Parts: sequence; C-alpha cells; structure tokens
Amino acid sequence: MPPPVPTRAPRTWYFRGTTMFVLAIFAVYLLAQIAALIGWLWWHQIAPDSSEELHGLLRHGGLLGLAQIVACPFVLAALWIPIRIARQRFSDYLALRLPGRAELARGLAMILALLLAYYFLALALGEPIPPEFAIEIYRSARDSGWLIVLLIGLCVGAPVIEEFVVRGFMFRGWSQSFLGPAGAVVLSSVAWAAIHTQYDLFYMSEIFAIGLLLGYLRYRSGSTWLTVVIHGAVNAASMIEVAVVLANA
Repeated sequence: MPPPVPTRAPRTWYFRGTTMFVLAIFAVYLLAQIAALIGWLWWHQIAPDSSEELHGLLRHGGLLGLAQIVACPFVLAALWIPIRIARQRFSDYLALRLPGRAELARGLAMILALLLAYYFLALALGEPIPPEFAIEIYRSARDSGWLIVLLIGLCVGAPVIEEFVVRGFMFRGWSQSFLGPAGAVVLSSVAWAAIHTQYDLFYMSEIFAIGLLLGYLRYRSGSTWLTVVIHGAVNAASMIEVAVVLANA
C-alpha cells in the first residue's frame, strides 16, 4: 500500500506576496470600474467630447455608486484566489468574525470622537464642511434619480471592498511580516489615504486618521466586520451631513 501523500500546510502571504496580490486586486478593481463607466455611457448614449466632460462624469454620484456595486463581486473573487492558493478559509484569512455589542459600541464611540475632532478642526482652519466632492456626488445622484445607487455603493459596496482588502487581506499579511501590527496599521492607512485623491490634503489626513483607528480596532478585536460596519457608518454620516447642508442651503 503506497504511503499517504502529505498535505501541504496552510500559509500566510507576508509583505511581498501581500503587496503583489493587492496590486493585482487593485487592477481588477480599476477594470471593473472602467467596465461600469462604459456601461453607463452606453446606457445613457453619452459620448464625452472633452476631458472636462469625462472628468465631470467621473464625479457623478450615480456612476460612483454603480462602480462600487459592480466592482464588489470582482474584488471578492480576486481576493479568493490568493487565499485559496494559501489553503486558507476565506473567512478565517480575512478575520470575518462578527463583533460583539461592546466592541461595536466602543468602536462607534471612538469614531464619533474622531469625526467631531476633525469637524471642529475644519471649522478652525476654514475648510469647507462637508468637502466639495461629497456635495457634488450627492447632488448629481439626487438630481438624476440615482441617489439610492450612490448610497448602496458608498455605504455598503465601498466599505466591503476597502475593508476586506485593507484591514482584512493587507493587514493579515503585513502584520505577520517584518512590519508587525503597528507598522501594518500605519502603512495600510497611508496607502488607503493615498488612493482618495478626490479630497484635499486636510481631508486626506482625516482619512489617514480614520484608517489608523480602523486598523487599531481590527487588531484589538480580530474582526474585519467591525471595521466594515464602522466604515459604512462614517460614509452614511457623511451623506446625511451633505443632505442637511443642501436642505438648509
């Protein structure tokens, strides 16, 4: 009787492997968004005549929400591949554990304190409140009848995509590399803030600070679902703030 074939042990992608796969996943994310843009243009029979018109389309709230919704399953599939190669369960690798009520309450209280601190700092520095980009995407989605698509994309699609990739996959690999948990939290927050180029430096610094808090909560709780919920709550609060401002304008 032949000896049993030894099974290969599960593995974790460390710094280089994680970085390589994150870049590939980001490429999938961009391609899915481009596909959403092409579909949007085809559906509305629009042919942009200039770079300015195309730039305006890219800041349309309905298209932004649609792009997040379309990209979500493709990003999840792209995440599944390296996790499957690593012979790990998807939920285990990404720490998809439901948080406890105390963890959720503590996380929401901490993010509220951070948002209030930045609100008063923005007042002191004369920064626009809310940022112009948030007003622009909300107004364009509302006026075109695509507000619900924006809200779903922004409050569900984007938190799932970004948290699964950044606080899930990226943190898992980087925290077990030479960076350690603290280095992984800081570097992933820098990368996360850097992709939000639609905002000025002040609001990018706020996103960086939010990233630090989300990374800390991910580390302490061991739950990526916790950061997904808090991220979604932050985006929902942003849209509520814009709605109130426009209603009183």
